[in-house]
Amino acid sequence: GAAGFGVVLPLCTGMSVALVLAALRDGLPASSQRTEQRRDVVLWSRIDQKSCYKAVLSAGLTCIVIPTTICNGSDEVTTDLDAMEQSLDKYRGRVLAVISTTSCFAPRVPDRVDEIAKLCAREENGGVAHVINHAYGLQCGT
Repeated sequence: GAAGFGVVLPLCTGMSVALVLAALRDGLPASSQRTEQRRDVVLWSRIDQKSCYKAVLSAGLTCIVIPTTICNGSDEVTTDLDAMEQSLDKYRGRVLAVISTTSCFAPRVPDRVDEIAKLCAREENGGVAHVINHAYGLQCGT
């Protein structure tokens, strides 16, 4: 299944994310790195933790912070899929990856990773990488 494509790294969150992004960046075909439009943008669904943000910068990439939204009828804060889609359109051809998070502190709830994956997959030229931060996931019941 899809979980078979994951990798667990025995490092802190920031270092793990920086290494993954650097590998994605360095794994691009040489032709895409010579063109004027480089894949140098990472879209990050905001959480109140700076590790992922710093990791993007450490990998030499530009971080675009995607705002969150409040769920209707509750105080839960979640992925703003419309803002994500608008940013994918705005930075079309430059987006190397999207970072989402499955475990975080209330009132933030896990990102809608299935919907984000669908947005990433429909992008042209093989799609956009979807990096999922599951740093605290092993202790989560969901």
